[in-house]
Amino acid sequence: MADNDDVDMFSKLTNDLVTVIISYLPFKEAARTSILSRRWRHIWLSTKKIEFLESFFVRDDDNEETKQLHRSHFINFVHQWIGQYNATIVKAFRLVFSRPVNFLVQNCISFAIARDVKELALDFHDPLWPEHGSENHEAVFDLPMHVYGHVGLESLELFSCNINASRFNNFIALKELSLGWIQLSVQSIRELLVQCPFLESLSLKKCWEIEYLDITVPNLRLKRLVIDKCDFNQYRYEIAAPNLRFWKYSGTEGMFRVERQNFLTEVELDFALQPDFDEEIGEFLYELLRQLEIVRVLTVCSFLLQVIPHAEEPFGMTVPLEVKHLILNAGMHPHEYYGINFMLKSCPSLQTLTINIGPGRRFPNYRPPFELDPEKCWTKNIVLYPCVTSSLRVVNVRGFKGTMTEARFLNYLIFFGNVLQELNLYLSDEVDENGANRETYLGRAQRMQQFKRASVNLSISIY
Repeated sequence: MADNDDVDMFSKLTNDLVTVIISYLPFKEAARTSILSRRWRHIWLSTKKIEFLESFFVRDDDNEETKQLHRSHFINFVHQWIGQYNATIVKAFRLVFSRPVNFLVQNCISFAIARDVKELALDFHDPLWPEHGSENHEAVFDLPMHVYGHVGLESLELFSCNINASRFNNFIALKELSLGWIQLSVQSIRELLVQCPFLESLSLKKCWEIEYLDITVPNLRLKRLVIDKCDFNQYRYEIAAPNLRFWKYSGTEGMFRVERQNFLTEVELDFALQPDFDEEIGEFLYELLRQLEIVRVLTVCSFLLQVIPHAEEPFGMTVPLEVKHLILNAGMHPHEYYGINFMLKSCPSLQTLTINIGPGRRFPNYRPPFELDPEKCWTKNIVLYPCVTSSLRVVNVRGFKGTMTEARFLNYLIFFGNVLQELNLYLSDEVDENGANRETYLGRAQRMQQFKRASVNLSISIY
């Protein structure tokens, strides 16, 4: 190869072009480019995507005195970096600081707005606040008034930062809005939707004091909706967003009214905040699934698997779901078997099944909907579902340990999966209560490769 072919191609690029390339890197990785050469030492100071994260300096397990010292280093770093910045445009700016200092926040926001920032994120929540806890935390900061006048914002994320929804009328270009750890009202949410006519993504995380959920404003362009562990006064959820593509709900059960969404393709349902087992909830969840029949990708949780068979139709939906990819967040314990059967029968066109194995919820007052021997469910008292024999092609198992309950179910799929092409086993890194570890799980996965299979095209891979 000629010597000139070995020339560093980056040395031929202009500083402006290198800055564009660096701006695609995470901020921490962009910083590391400063050690490449003398020329690169200051180029990263022109990156268009800026992230100041408290975690760069402060660790959760530090004592309070050490945290305070490291926070002062963090503040100094931010001030020095901003002082050296030599570009006129900032595309994205993120500040994450659990103990916000007013002058620092004001300086950062003024810096970003002066450079016509398009994506602004301010996160002041404490990472030690539990996401699954019932305690609500007051926001620690108020969004400064001059932010409301920045008409060029396209994306805004605010955590533990109070807002005035009536002042959002200037955000005519806003497409993405994410709010978390603040008090909200149903009227505020409606105002936000009205004031931001081009909004395509709305995310509410750990917001509280909301009377009920009402996403029914006319002419919504909303394509993505996330409701994550929010606290509602009434368990009533109404959604009428004709352009919605993706919806995630994590919280407690309630009365859902989801108008038919012709474009809705993916839904995630997580009822991890539901405190107790209640078989009467099965009917509400059945009705919710009935409203989601056109969804192609569906994620359900352990609670739903245990409760939905208590509906009036315990064996499956009377009108089949159009789900092509079903994702089960489950523990694969016997109380979930009823719901797994329910979902397999309800998804006759299923092509991909993903199982994310976790602890799985167990309720002391659980009552099975009908008699079922868990040891014979997948081995003797066998029901062959159309999806298993005719359409299921890919099975992914994440957190695989090869327990007896896992092995029985997977053996059922392997033995009767006529068109099954892939079984991908992702081993767990956890050590179980009996001392089994990743090496143990590997041996169990390898034995599974010897199971008798219905499909000659099946490949069983271990990761």
